[in-house]
Amino acid sequence: MKIGIIGDTHFRDFLSYDSCLNGGRGSEKKEILNFILESSKDCDHIVFLGDFFNSRNNSSEVNRQAVEFLEKFKNKEIYIINGNHCKKGDGKTAIDFLREVKHSNWHVFTKPHDAQIGSLKVSFLPYMLKSELGTENDEQSTEKIIKDLPGGDVLFAHYSISDTTFNGISTNSLKEVVLPKVKLEEKYKQIITGHIHMPGIFGRTLLTGSVFNMDVGETEKFIWKIDESLWTEQIKLPGRGIYKAINPTLEELAKLPKESIVKVIITDKKVNIDEIKNSLTRFDASLVLEQYPDERKKMHNIQEGALDFSPENLLKLYSEERGVELSKLLRGFELIK
Repeated sequence: MKIGIIGDTHFRDFLSYDSCLNGGRGSEKKEILNFILESSKDCDHIVFLGDFFNSRNNSSEVNRQAVEFLEKFKNKEIYIINGNHCKKGDGKTAIDFLREVKHSNWHVFTKPHDAQIGSLKVSFLPYMLKSELGTENDEQSTEKIIKDLPGGDVLFAHYSISDTTFNGISTNSLKEVVLPKVKLEEKYKQIITGHIHMPGIFGRTLLTGSVFNMDVGETEKFIWKIDESLWTEQIKLPGRGIYKAINPTLEELAKLPKESIVKVIITDKKVNIDEIKNSLTRFDASLVLEQYPDERKKMHNIQEGALDFSPENLLKLYSEERGVELSKLLRGFELIK
């Protein structure tokens, strides 16, 4: 018996930087989803670790694509837990409608749930609001969640876990519910969580990462499998990496894969920008940002339309410019969109 484990899919109309490429990133998205299906053929059970959708409210086309993808798993047992991106203010979620599709092998969890998969005793821990937990702050929420977890073999969750890192940032510094790794590992033999988009293994805690490269610095994505002995298999997904280079040399750019999206930032006027721009033409998409001290920024498209004006990317740019914490901007955007 094997369990296929899939991190945040963030189903949405378009992947980021879609407008950068002729034809967009639709074919890349299809390739990745087909790869997941093919790689999961030997799995009896499939677990989605939250943020199945990117938004609380999604277009009919996004919902259709998501349902069609799930249906291609055929008779496998599918488990989908709720993530923060799918949570609505009234406690309802974007994945609620999946229950109405009436597939008996689809299990949608918006509340904690315990189950037996083969010989494994597992717990599903979806993202929950403070109002659902009956708590007033992150610390109280953390305490209640830990207290209510029964323990077992595997915890599937959509929360940050303490004493782990991503992009050089410690999860201990995040201003949100961060579940204590030590206490979780006292209750479970294996902890597997979504939410954090960068993959990593920290003792008996696995951060699966998300499925699609969406932000600068995301270059590799994976899906995972475990069996009843808790042996873990890591499977690399296809997809374009998104790289950032500051004042790069031509030799440094030459080392990057051709099938990439590359953002170059120039802060040194000694850099030959024309040589850089010419070197970038070999990549699938690229852009150059001139960012000299005390001067207005200049941006150059190397490919036609090579800018990502998605709300998330614009908020990221605003965060960098104004020194505002990105997570706060994203949470605010989620409340109003």
